[in-house]
Amino acid sequence: MDITQMYYLITIVECGCNLSLAARRIHISQSALSQFVTNFERDEEIELFIRKNSRLEELSPSGQKVYEYAQKIVSMYEEMQEMVRKESAKQKGTIRIGLPSLVLTVLFSNFFSRFIVENPDVKIEIIEEGSYELKRMLFEKDLDYAVLVAPTGLDPKSYEEHVIQIDEYTAFMNPIHALSKKEEISWQDLNPYQIATFRESFITNKLVSEKLKSKKSETAITLTSASWDFLVETTYHSDIIAILPAPIKRYLKIEDVAMKRFNDPIPFNVLLCRPIKQSYSPVEAYLHEEMLNYFYQPID
Repeated sequence: MDITQMYYLITIVECGCNLSLAARRIHISQSALSQFVTNFERDEEIELFIRKNSRLEELSPSGQKVYEYAQKIVSMYEEMQEMVRKESAKQKGTIRIGLPSLVLTVLFSNFFSRFIVENPDVKIEIIEEGSYELKRMLFEKDLDYAVLVAPTGLDPKSYEEHVIQIDEYTAFMNPIHALSKKEEISWQDLNPYQIATFRESFITNKLVSEKLKSKKSETAITLTSASWDFLVETTYHSDIIAILPAPIKRYLKIEDVAMKRFNDPIPFNVLLCRPIKQSYSPVEAYLHEEMLNYFYQPID
């Protein structure tokens, strides 16, 4: 059974032994899929499936064992393919930079769109993940750069950190929300309301949770998502308060949502991080200089 046939077997099981559905999912004919099962069982002298009225009903005990091995092998194969892709990118001189999706949108979209057009020979791969996953990838040398939200927890002897954005987290709510009339709000003001923020794989979730705990707030995070626009939209139809980085305000219509500062805000500081090395390639040095120049340029 080759890797493609293992995918066939896994898909059949995932589709409840429905060959018609499985065939549509993997874009082959039902007869070809049926022939694969028949030929394998005949050639290997093993019954993969229990049948009822000539239809596949469920995996046989032996088929279950084969299926479990196929899952493990396919998983390892996909991991190997990802490793090969990463190593290929390194050998081609591709610069891999990881960013949270929100940071890419609000801080880097203009930079990368301009840089890629002006430097077509520089290969850049952008990876969008939460800060925890990006830090793991940085540790494992799968990234050349990671843009992280403070605190990063990185060892200053091993990693450079450059602050490229200083801001804070704010509360987004319905314009007719009771708290929208206040100039600033306190964390205790949140007590009667449900809180929405990024999911647990984002450092934002940890920062908000710790703040609520330190302020002995009676409220709790009840809605999480990786999508900031979805979280903001939930405030349009309810009393839910979304706690998110302030920079997203530039993408919102003033009449749709109210944004209120906290009198004791959580900092939203964004840092450009890279491993400290004895030397950097010309491309790495050039990209690094361009990014810092972009964020440190004087404001008119």
